[in-house]
Amino acid sequence: MFSPPTTTRFLQLNSPFSSFLLPSNQRVLYHGHSGRRLGRLQTCRHSMFLNTKPVLKDGTLNIKGKEALTGVPDNVVITPLTDSSAFVGATSTGDASSRLVFKLGVIEDVRLLCIFRFKIWWMIPRVGNSGSDIPIETQMLLLEAREGPEIDAKNKATSYIIFLPVLDGEFRSSLQGNSLNELQFCVESGNISKFCLFPF
Repeated sequence: MFSPPTTTRFLQLNSPFSSFLLPSNQRVLYHGHSGRRLGRLQTCRHSMFLNTKPVLKDGTLNIKGKEALTGVPDNVVITPLTDSSAFVGATSTGDASSRLVFKLGVIEDVRLLCIFRFKIWWMIPRVGNSGSDIPIETQMLLLEAREGPEIDAKNKATSYIIFLPVLDGEFRSSLQGNSLNELQFCVESGNISKFCLFPF
């Protein structure tokens, strides 16, 4: 069973070289390992956080007012974690199996970048514009989302939506697309004696 964590854990980076953890007006750019100071970075006018919670309504997953997925089936559930993130899961209605594949929705006409495993020990990127461009064993999916209508899109702010499959107990997961431009969620244990029985 895949479920959201009951406690929130924060990743703490202790690297003395990570100036990007400082407020933007205190960041300093250095040249390689020489430590030579090049100057202060410009203040950024963008944010990596969303202001609205992801919403699933009428078969459409909306994030920040932009359709991320359409044709979302009824067995898909969204559990908001914060104002900027959510767990996306699905309920199994079929037989128990050590490998289950769920349809999450349709992705069409949107620029995307994915990182997938093409060998057990190596991952590479792939770009595309629909669900059929997403290979099996995708470990990260990044979708471009523009605010407002597509007319005059060059003048609109660009946001990004990221999908990350997670581990839960003895089960691993990955993303994949199919010829119908559907984004699929694959959950497997790798062991025929370990079944996926519950909603996750």
